[in-house]
Parts: sequence; structure tokens; C-alpha cells
Amino acid sequence: MRRHVASGLRRIFGRRGSASFGAAALGVVLLAGAALGSGLARTAVDVTDGLTWLPDNPRGEVVQVNPGSGRPETRLQVSGGDAQLDITQKDGLLVVLDRRTGQITSIDLATLLASGRRSGTPGATSKVLVSDGRVYIVDRAVGAIHNADPTTLVDVGPPWQAGGPLADAVVDDKGVLWAVDQDGTLHALTWSDPDSRFVEQSSRRITGAGPHTVLVPHHNGVTLLDLGSGVVVQEGTGQDVNTTTLQLPGDVLGARTSPAALVPAAVPDSATVVIVTGDRVIQVDVGALGCAKPGRPVVFRDKVYVPCLGENRVVLIDRSGQRAGPDVRTSGSGDPELTVDGGQLFINTPGGDQGVLVDADGNTSQITVRSPDLPVVNPDRPPSPTVPVPPPPRPPRQQPDSGGGTTSVAQPTTGPSSPPPSSSGPGLTNQLPSAPPGVTVALQGRTTAELTLTVSWGAAADNGNRVTGYSVVASGGFPGGSRSTQTTGTSAQLTVPCGGSFCSSGRLDVSVTAANNAGTGPPGTGSWTVPPQGTTPPPPPSSSQPPPPPSTTQQPPPPPPPSSTTPPPPPPATVPTAGSVVITGVANTGAYSRKLALTPPSDWATHNGSCEVVNKTFAYQYSIACSATSVDVDVDVGVNQFVVRAHARDGSRSVDSAVRSVRVIDRDPMCGKVQCFRSDVPAPSPVGPADAGLGLLAAAALFGIRDRWRSKGNSTT
Repeated sequence: MRRHVASGLRRIFGRRGSASFGAAALGVVLLAGAALGSGLARTAVDVTDGLTWLPDNPRGEVVQVNPGSGRPETRLQVSGGDAQLDITQKDGLLVVLDRRTGQITSIDLATLLASGRRSGTPGATSKVLVSDGRVYIVDRAVGAIHNADPTTLVDVGPPWQAGGPLADAVVDDKGVLWAVDQDGTLHALTWSDPDSRFVEQSSRRITGAGPHTVLVPHHNGVTLLDLGSGVVVQEGTGQDVNTTTLQLPGDVLGARTSPAALVPAAVPDSATVVIVTGDRVIQVDVGALGCAKPGRPVVFRDKVYVPCLGENRVVLIDRSGQRAGPDVRTSGSGDPELTVDGGQLFINTPGGDQGVLVDADGNTSQITVRSPDLPVVNPDRPPSPTVPVPPPPRPPRQQPDSGGGTTSVAQPTTGPSSPPPSSSGPGLTNQLPSAPPGVTVALQGRTTAELTLTVSWGAAADNGNRVTGYSVVASGGFPGGSRSTQTTGTSAQLTVPCGGSFCSSGRLDVSVTAANNAGTGPPGTGSWTVPPQGTTPPPPPSSSQPPPPPSTTQQPPPPPPPSSTTPPPPPPATVPTAGSVVITGVANTGAYSRKLALTPPSDWATHNGSCEVVNKTFAYQYSIACSATSVDVDVDVGVNQFVVRAHARDGSRSVDSAVRSVRVIDRDPMCGKVQCFRSDVPAPSPVGPADAGLGLLAAAALFGIRDRWRSKGNSTT
């Protein structure tokens, strides 16, 4: 673009300007266009990776699709076949919920590996919400909302308890959580980093709201709909609405998000879509449009897109309830699912090979969602490193002989050809270890608050590359959902908190993986059911041997050790338990600084090596005492992942604590919903490209006047 502008300037100003003047003129014109109009200043600042994740339920996969090429780029196997996957992608996070099993998986988009997993309640009661880099796990049946670390999915602070089952919960764009219980009380919650807990901002009883109430979040606030009783309420939007509509019995599918001025919800049993616009509520008979069973609607470019379940098409209606365009046809045999991401609408039929992309202008194009040629990636297993191919043997050197010819000189040999390097020696193989066999769980102790368990397994086959350690992950229906540890042996002890009915009859799933220099191998798995109260745990194995019988003969003294015998190596230096929660709180001390509260467990506080706090995202660290209770750190915009790292006294190894994620948002007052402008430059006025053109013409006129003045001055000298 700059080349075209510069050539245009040369045509306007003539050929006398120098190259330096042309560059200066280009800069002045660009500044003038930015000052007098906003067309040149409004560059694209709403930057995303341009890639979208879609579910493939029959295969238990999530597929990353590039809308530019219309082709899939990555397939991740996150669950088994016939899954029911809900994908939450926002703020650089990807969290997948399988409603069939209740398993929740967080994917690290930098490595495409599963960074954390936890178990939820199977079925429709679990829900995943993402806002400002935080992940909230909702259990509607229990009436609890958990703040989970976005990397590990381990609880951060205590959950919020409603005191009864929840009808629904959502989060708006400002980060306010809205939850309505089955008694019709609407709660507004926020998360407090300094206190590491939920804070209730408001509570309001909504008459007529009950177990079938749904919530639709907006930029600010929420819309509550209980169409069985005809109640429609908006709260926190700045233009709160309290109105009623005709009662529509049956389940209600509200939009996952929408503008406050255009709120759709579908009632499949009535073939009806309800649209809330201001204080008006419109009931649209989509059955008359050929959509007998409407699915969850989506608002895109001021239109409502309604998938027709079982009919392979999507109907479009406007805010007045009229048809807004031709139906969008889909392929495959499943029900269409709609996803808005990156300013585009994706219409996908899970399990189908093709999907439909709707751009910002409403144009449709076909995209490929499933490609059998694209390999499936296991997010639990990093790819094996590639081994470089050794160079070919050197040819024999040629030396001239006395007769002018050449003589082949063989390379010297010192004996028979050497065998290939041993797989257990310095030339290690790139083979991963096998799955650890025989994973078992034993109860060692129990209280009313927790269970103490011992997990044991057999040694994994190293496949020619020595095993360096094991990772143990236990998951179940206890608070936090998972516990993990690392060890170099073949057993580990875990402490699991009690919650609900877990400590009386819960199920624990255990996964153990071995690691070597080539990476982490496949998991060995096992499961265990908590025995009822009153069960006595088996006594711990005795480590002492019975004393030998007394001897009646005097034993000769042992021979002295040979002088060449080396003393036994000292015991390995110890490290504290990996994965322990050490960082327990975060306080805001400035725009780009935080104070981390530390509560090191006893083995961390008494560690005899060195400790440091590490920002894993931006790769800097702070040395601390292992018993420190706080530390001041710097943060940058985005998700900052902090751990406390303990080093062995001899420097042989180190372990990390549990990750604590700190989200920093550049809340510049010049930021809007889509675009941001820095506060150290004037805010752009609400004008369009025509004003930028006027700026260019004004700058060109100024340069023309200057050239005529120069010409007049030269003619008079």
C-alpha cells in the first residue's frame, strides 16, 4: 500500500522531489490521514490465531479448522467414541467437557498436550465457563461453582455453595458470574484474588423463576427466562427489563451469549423461538418455517440462526421474527451445531466430513472438518523426538602412486568392527518407557476430612532408555477433582479430601506414567472404590526383619575389604513433594506487579536445598527462602503461570509446586469491545474512510502550495 501512495505523491508533486523528501512526505501524509480521519489509523488490532476447534463426537476428537484454507489442521483424541463434547475456547484457553463421562480436559495450546484433567458429574449438570483467563466449573446438581486453575484444573480457593441445586449459571463479558438456584434466587458473584474466594455482589428473588430457568449472558448483565411461567427478566444490563410472555412448557435452550438488545431462546417441544428485544417478547413459530424442532440459537451479525434438529438445515430470522434469508443446508446425519469464533460462524454436524462457514457479510462456503489423512494426536503423549540419520561412511582417500596413478589407502583398523552402541550406554534410544503394570490402591488411613492412600505399581520397561521417574494422577468426585505427585520409586502416598459421598462410596481413578529422556510413556491405570466406614486399613508392611537365632559358636571376624573397593555412594539428595500447593494467594500491588502469598507444606518449608519462584510463561525467576511466606513478582499482560521450584542440595534434580495462574488484562480506558487504542495518542474520532481521504487531499494541497512557493522564490533569485 505504501508503494502505491508514494507513486501517487510523485505524480502530484512532480519529479523534482528527492527520495528523502518522498519518504518524509509519505510519513506526513500518513500522520495527516490519521489526524484528520480515522481510515488509516484503524488497523486490525483484534488479533486471533484464526483457528477454531470443533467437536467430532462419534470419534471422541476435537478438530482444529483453518477457515482461511477450509481444511482441518489438528485432530486431538480427548475421549472415547460416542462422546458428547462441549468445547469452551476463549482467552487463549481450550477446555473440553465430555458430558457422557463427566471428564473435563484442559489443553495447552502451545504443546497440544493435556495440561490438566478432572472429573465432573456426567450428564447435563456440569458446565464449564471461561472469563478473564479463569476457568469456572459448575455443578448444578450439587449447587457449587469452583474456580479451577486453567492449567491443572485443580481448585483455587473454596467453591461457592448455593445451598441447593442450581437451575443455571453463566458469566458475562465483564467477568461477573450469574447463578440462579431452583428456588428462583439470582446471585451475582465475582472472584477476589486477594482473598482467594468468591464474593457475592447481589442476590434477588425472581418471582416465577424455578428449576427450568435459563440464563443468557451479555456484555454487561444477564437475561433470565423461565418460559414455563412466562417470566423474562434482565439484570445488570443498565436497561433492566421485567416482563412476561405466554407460557411455553418444556425445556428451553437459550443462546450461549448474545447482545442484551437481541436475546433468543428455543423451545423444541413447541417449535417456537422466543426473541427478547428491549421490553418486547416475540414468539416465532419456526414450525411454520419448516423447522419442527429448533435447537440452541446463535446471534450473528444481528440475525438469529436457528439449527433445525434432525433436518440438516439452519433457518435465519431477524429481530422482528421474520425470515431473514435462505436456509443454510448442512451435510451429515447429526444435528447442526453452531459456533461463533473469530468473527465468523461455523455450522458443523459432529461426525460429518463437511461443514459450512458464514463470513461477516453472510456469505457461506463449504469447509472440510474431517480428513482421514490427518493423523490423530494423543494429547497425553508428547511426540517422540526424531533421531538424526547418521552420515554415510567416508570414501577411501586416494593418493598418487609413484607411477602417476592413484592408490587406495584404507582407513586403519584396530581390530574387529565395533558393534552398534548399546541401548543402555551413552547412545540412548528414543524409545518411550512402557505403561507401568499392576496399578493398585490401598487405604492407609481415614478421617472425616480426608483419606490417606498408597498407590503402587510395577516397574515400567525402559526400552533401552533409563526411567527417570513416575507421575501419579488420581481423579474422582472429591473437592478439586484430582491429586497428583511425582516419585522415582514404584509407590507413592496421596491425601484425598472428602466431599459429598466420595469418602463413603466414591470411585477413584488412578493413572501412572513413566518418563525417560525420550519423553513420557503411555499410562498404566487402575480404579478403586472407597470402602464403607469402619473398614480397618491393612497394617503397613514391616521393614524390620526378625532377629536371627542366637549362635552357639563364635564366628570368625570378616575379612578386611580389599583396598580397591570404593565406598558406597551417598544417599541421593532429597526434594519436597512435587505438585504441592505452595502459592495460596495473589494480591494486586500495581498494574504489572503482584504479591504472591506462600504457604509451604512442612517438607517444602524445611527443604535443605534452594528455592525460587519461577514465571514459566515469561521465563524469569526470584530466589526465595524455602520457608518464605510471600514474594513480590512482576507480571506481564496475559496469563502468567507461577510455580515454586525446589532444587536438590547437590543440584541433581528439582521439582515444581502446583501452578498458580495470574491473569493480567491491559484495561486501557481507550479499549473498546473489539479494538484498542493506546492512551498516549489521541483517541480516534468516530469518522470513516471518507474523512481519511479528506486528510490526504489536505496534505497534498499543503505540499503543492509549498512547491509553488519554492518555484516562485527560485525564479526571483
